[in-house]
Amino acid sequence: QGLSLAALAEVALVRDADLPRGRELVEQALVLLEDAAPEDRFEALSARARIGWWLGDLTDDELWITRALDVAREIGRRDLEASAAEELASAAVARLDLDRGAQLAAEALGLAEESGNISQVAWALSSGAKVDQLRGRFDEAAAALDRAEELFSQSGSAWALGRVHYKRAWVEWKRGDVQAAERRFRDGIRILKPLEDRGTLCELQRGLAQLLVIRGKLDEAEDYALQARQTVGPHDNVSRASTRMALGIVRAAQGRDEEAEELLRDALDVLEGTDLRLMRHEVLDALAQFLRARDRVDEAEEYEAELASYAPVLAAEPAPELA
Repeated sequence: QGLSLAALAEVALVRDADLPRGRELVEQALVLLEDAAPEDRFEALSARARIGWWLGDLTDDELWITRALDVAREIGRRDLEASAAEELASAAVARLDLDRGAQLAAEALGLAEESGNISQVAWALSSGAKVDQLRGRFDEAAAALDRAEELFSQSGSAWALGRVHYKRAWVEWKRGDVQAAERRFRDGIRILKPLEDRGTLCELQRGLAQLLVIRGKLDEAEDYALQARQTVGPHDNVSRASTRMALGIVRAAQGRDEEAEELLRDALDVLEGTDLRLMRHEVLDALAQFLRARDRVDEAEEYEAELASYAPVLAAEPAPELA
């Protein structure tokens, strides 16, 4: 029963974006699984960590994933160790601790390859690719994601393939191939929409909206930005911020400056008190560009001063200019 509750908690979080229900179910599962098989406790601990991730409380996320990692080590399950290490890598990247993220992704890859679990190999490759993208190593990121895509295809995981399309879209965009990026965004949306993975689906929708602004397709950009705002869960702070930002970028391109600024500032407010430094960097960049484009230089410089502190970590890859 405890394992069933953990599975239902994952459904509540991923499909329904119902964090209170997910928390209730997973806490019940943890009580019931206290003396259960270690593999079952691992699943419940991983589900509990998801709550911290959604809220942007990465300390909480890391606490529960570390407990899951300890369980995996106790029983010598390299595949489960790889899964936990990959989750910790993702948290490190969200904090913009790229050195730790790279180290954990490499550890996850080694464990996954040792276990022979091709899905875990693919997840580890995907995490490492994100670090490469942020460091401006786009060819390396693309190669890793191509291999991950091949492995997920072999394992038959459509859900995971949708996530690879999302990451690949950003790599293509960053290295200048906006047509390939658009195809990847659209393919990811096509895959994930029927699967109801709201967390990644809204990110694909908002990414496509931002790209369509660059391509001058403002009506369609607005459609996808609004879809993203409808898809996002009420407790998913990463995507609550990103989808507000995307709609703000669309409104700026439409000349609806008051709405645009309100949305961009709301996005920044969502991130206050969270550990989500990577998302904060993206929103700060969008807001600073918006202000500078309107000759509000003093205000822009306040945000640019904070952005400068990220420079030693991230590659020099400015976001497309806002209209």
